Amino acid sequence: MGKSVDRKQVDEIKNDTISKDFWRNNEHFADLFSAVLFGGEQVVKSDNLEEMDTDVSGVMQQ
Repeated sequence: MGKSVDRKQVDEIKNDTISKDFWRNNEHFADLFSAVLFGGEQVVKSDNLEEMDTDVSGVMQQ
């Protein structure tokens, strides 16, 4: 007998894929962070960004 697929899980995976595709565009990312963190001044430049694996967790240290 096949495994039952939960519709909610399918929707969550679909939303995650759409979100990752949107944020993969460096201009989207740069525009949001420049707007939020720097009041709209284009401080974060899309040309200076590098794509990283979004499934990897990291820890920032000071």
